[in-house]
Amino acid sequence: MDFSTCEFWLALLPAVLLFLVGHALLRHRPEGRRRFNKGLMLVTSLTLLGLASAVTLGIFLTVSVVAYLVCLWARRLECGRKVVLGVLIALLLLPLLYYKYGYFICSNVRPDGQWDTLRDLVIPIGISFYTFQVIGFCIDTLIRRLPVPGFWDYMNFCSFFPQVVAGPIERRDDLLPQVQEMSLPCNPDNVSVGLRYIILGLFFKCCVADNLASVFLGRGDVYFHHALLVWINNLVFTFRIYFDFAGYGLTAYGLGRAMGISLRMNFLSPYTATNVTDFWRRWHTSLTLWFRDYIYFPMGGSRTKRWALNIFVVFLVSGLWHGANWNFLIWGGLIAVTMVVYRLYRRTGWHLPAPLGWMLTFACMVFIWMFFYEEDLSVLGTRLEMICQPEAYDLERFLSFLKHKHFLAVFVMVPPSLLMSAVIIVLEAISYKRCGDPYALLINPYACCAMVFTMVVFASNVVSPFIYFAF
Repeated sequence: MDFSTCEFWLALLPAVLLFLVGHALLRHRPEGRRRFNKGLMLVTSLTLLGLASAVTLGIFLTVSVVAYLVCLWARRLECGRKVVLGVLIALLLLPLLYYKYGYFICSNVRPDGQWDTLRDLVIPIGISFYTFQVIGFCIDTLIRRLPVPGFWDYMNFCSFFPQVVAGPIERRDDLLPQVQEMSLPCNPDNVSVGLRYIILGLFFKCCVADNLASVFLGRGDVYFHHALLVWINNLVFTFRIYFDFAGYGLTAYGLGRAMGISLRMNFLSPYTATNVTDFWRRWHTSLTLWFRDYIYFPMGGSRTKRWALNIFVVFLVSGLWHGANWNFLIWGGLIAVTMVVYRLYRRTGWHLPAPLGWMLTFACMVFIWMFFYEEDLSVLGTRLEMICQPEAYDLERFLSFLKHKHFLAVFVMVPPSLLMSAVIIVLEAISYKRCGDPYALLINPYACCAMVFTMVVFASNVVSPFIYFAF
């Protein structure tokens, strides 16, 4: 379900037409309209998921149905629910472990090439997202002894198509009551706001993220000409991953809003944060809250003497959630280091001025994102060595790059993309300060018209898949 392709919107069109016809025929029968909405939503979600990947649909149905049946059975138990929950979580994680971590685990246990058949496994789209959402539902249901909803309501909760493959990872208390109601009123205000968020999300993806992707330098000797190129590449990826992932989240939010369903806002202008703790409260908020509520708090959170260890566990697990490679573990470990250092600094009672705090936070992220996008540890080590060598910043070495084939891309195409990114971040900061919403200024009708025009004129010719589809 790639929102940036015409195929998705064409596949969605029949469902929209059926919805309009159904509402016209059932306008005087609210209960019949509600049942029609639930059935149409479930069929639409499963159809779109199947069109994206038949394997994904099969795994999704297996995970969600097994979880439902076990919760339905375990609700009768007076004791032993935690044991059942532990076994259930292990079962639900098996497909994820096989497809995403099978080769990584086996190749490190037996590095003799015996497991090369697992190397070519394609990770089913969205497997990490819907697996975590289902696990969260099971934890809430069994630990808090909440009633098990009807099967169709449960399936709509798990499969709601705007968010099933790349989040936000919704919680039972937030999304389930909405899909149980599923009135889907044709509210003009909801439709108007939803469309504006869809435009903003597609602008972020098609016009900003994809243009940044086109100037992102791949592997090769270009990195070894000058350390400045490494920093430029890091900066390009820093903006690209935000506009790519936030673009998906904003489009998903807009689709839900147009249907009268409120999804979690997955990003809250993280690059305007003035410290690392605030940054991770604003970045991928649904995953951050999932780790906080289901891992960090049960371990004791910050109330124990081992709070630093708890932080490391959470971010190492977060690193593994993003990918099965050592670079993701290093990435998570570095984030944990910054979080621990910041908490220790905060306990001294000192406070950095907001501009200085922002600069330091942003610089940390520009550096740390390098460990996210580069999976080859040898290349990663070479880049680290380069940016730490004073001679790598030599002017003569930089001038030698003028003859390189990538010179045009770096110094002609990169500046406009970075400038557009910076302008948007500034607008988010102004909007957040004035309205308490980082996107309020960006979704006004005039801004949306400007974004549509900009997409028509400046959208990248090469559409890259959403980065988080790989997770």
